[in-house]
Amino acid sequence: MTTLYAYYDPDADIAWLPTGHSDRVVSEEVEWGLVDHDAATDEVVAVEIWAASKRLPPAVLNVLPRPGKSHGVAA
Repeated sequence: MTTLYAYYDPDADIAWLPTGHSDRVVSEEVEWGLVDHDAATDEVVAVEIWAASKRLPPAVLNVLPRPGKSHGVAA
C-alpha cells in the first residue's frame, strides 16, 4: 500500500488531505473545495480545501508540507 501525504500549497492556498485509496475517483465540487469519492463505493478518499488559510487554523497549515516535498504528514 502506498503511503498518502497531506500537503498545503500556499501559492494556490489549497490544502489536500487524503483519507484513502482509489483507482477511480469522482470529484464533487462543494462551496469550500472538492470531495473525492471512490467511484465504486462512494467512500471519501480525499478532500481539497480551497482558501485554506481562511478555513483552517494556522497551526494546521504550518505542519503540512509544501507540494513536491519527499516527506510529509502521513494520512
